[in-house]
Amino acid sequence: MKLWVLFGLAFVLPAALAEPVPAVLPMDHWTALDQQGFLHLLVQRSVEVQYSRINTEVTGHLMQGEAGLYETTFYMGVRQEGRNRQRTADERVQNVSTAGTAVLEETGHSDEIGVRNKLPWGTDLSLSFKVARKTNNMIPQYNSGSYDSEYNTLLSLTLKQPLWRNAGRGVTETDRRVAALEHEVSLHQLNQQTLKTSIDGLSLYWQLYRAEATLTLRQSALTNTKALVADAKARIDAGKLPASSLLDVQGVLLNRQAEVTRSQQAVMEARGKLATALNLAWDNSNPLTTRPRLLPRDALLPQEAGAPEAALNLWPPYQIARIKLEQAQLRLSYAQNQMQPLADFVMSYGGTGYEYKEQAARATAEQSRFPDWYVGVNFEVPLQGNQKAQQQYLAQNARMTQAELEMASIKTSFANDLLIRHSDLLQARDVLGTSFEEVTLRQTLYDKERQRHQAGVGLLGSMLQKQVDLTEAQQRLLENQIRFEIALATWQYTQSSLLSDNQIQVLSQAAPLQ
Repeated sequence: MKLWVLFGLAFVLPAALAEPVPAVLPMDHWTALDQQGFLHLLVQRSVEVQYSRINTEVTGHLMQGEAGLYETTFYMGVRQEGRNRQRTADERVQNVSTAGTAVLEETGHSDEIGVRNKLPWGTDLSLSFKVARKTNNMIPQYNSGSYDSEYNTLLSLTLKQPLWRNAGRGVTETDRRVAALEHEVSLHQLNQQTLKTSIDGLSLYWQLYRAEATLTLRQSALTNTKALVADAKARIDAGKLPASSLLDVQGVLLNRQAEVTRSQQAVMEARGKLATALNLAWDNSNPLTTRPRLLPRDALLPQEAGAPEAALNLWPPYQIARIKLEQAQLRLSYAQNQMQPLADFVMSYGGTGYEYKEQAARATAEQSRFPDWYVGVNFEVPLQGNQKAQQQYLAQNARMTQAELEMASIKTSFANDLLIRHSDLLQARDVLGTSFEEVTLRQTLYDKERQRHQAGVGLLGSMLQKQVDLTEAQQRLLENQIRFEIALATWQYTQSSLLSDNQIQVLSQAAPLQ
């Protein structure tokens, strides 16, 4: 069985799914649907599928948001200062020329611009330029009134590199990688929801087909019974049958009429359920009917259940569990890293310049004639063992065990289910063949009994019983045909080929993590 599903990272469907769908379809859409046409319409209009698709958009945006981890940040600061205070005795003694000035009147203004960035190893790197201007009533006295302001500039490069905790690309990108995996999960969930919606919708589709076919059978039986009533009346009038024979046929006729009424109601209910699944506003003026392409009883079927591993790797719940295990591993590694002591290597280097003119101060700073630098290590360790980080690590380790158990459970249940679905498919085909043979036999018996009755040598009651037996055999054939169709669809669902076998394409839409 050819698989067209491109699992791994899944997205679905016709392009029309991205647009809102109307609650009422035009009249030309209300036609008899085959299985494939129904599935296309169902996948396009299903609220559950649309909701799941929107969820992939949400996780996609979140993933792209985490991709901004290494975006460069520009920052700027502007500060205006002012002070008016008494000068201390020491300040007045230090410079005789200003000893007579008892009050310091000063204003200040500083501008700072810079950029900072985070590097994959956890490094915080920043480059900044700062200009500070100071104006007070002391400066003119120091330089004989030539200038009333002093400028200080600083051009610096600062680096902070974690050595243990928060160090390394794996730790730095934990949230980013978890978000990317979450997006993968949502894509698999979309695929899973589409598969589930499809198999559940097919069940409703075949319920409607059963109701319609049953109604056809009941109406045919009613027509035949009406013909028998007319025939019985003619025979009674001719003296070939006693008048009491008409009562038996009329009793059967009433039963047939009740069966037709019940079947009509069953059709109404089945159509309503199917319209709800299709998110359609439905009424009797728009008949929604089925026209399936029934599989022949000798249809080619897989004689083996296939390789469980190959099918398992396409099974959305297993893929989701695998990704969740990977997420748990990432979080476990991060929690393990957080138990380490905090130690950061810090370094800064810059040039400074003090001048009475702004341009001169900037030139001095850029020449690095008067460097301002430091190198050091910041160290921090909890004295009581960092209980929070340790407990988070233990909790995440437990989540890892949960994820592993979930994967093992899915693997076991899937292998068992695969064998059961394959066996059910083969048995459904065998039962269908038996039903065909039974209907052929019942039809032969009914035809012979009808010929005997027409020849005047058979009993009316016996012919009525043969007709009932034929109708029940036809009903069983219908049920077994539907069971065969559902068994095949369930097998395709288990093999993850239900969408591709019905020309519903699944496309890869995951962006690789850089």
